[in-house]
Amino acid sequence: MKTHNQVVFYTIKWSTIKKFLVLDFITGTGIYYAFKIISSSVLVGVLGSIICTEGIKRLPGKLMR
Repeated sequence: MKTHNQVVFYTIKWSTIKKFLVLDFITGTGIYYAFKIISSSVLVGVLGSIICTEGIKRLPGKLMR
């Protein structure tokens, strides 16, 4: 019996990578520092950054409906 080896290549568009980098790194960092300055708490900054970044990611899907 012969086994067939398969190799799968996935391509990712540059616009998808750029969107991810801008949204997660730049926007997330800005939101983190905004919450941290307002509340003087690192925990609130982290949680606010996570919640807001995820909300921004899901917002376009809700607007299209």
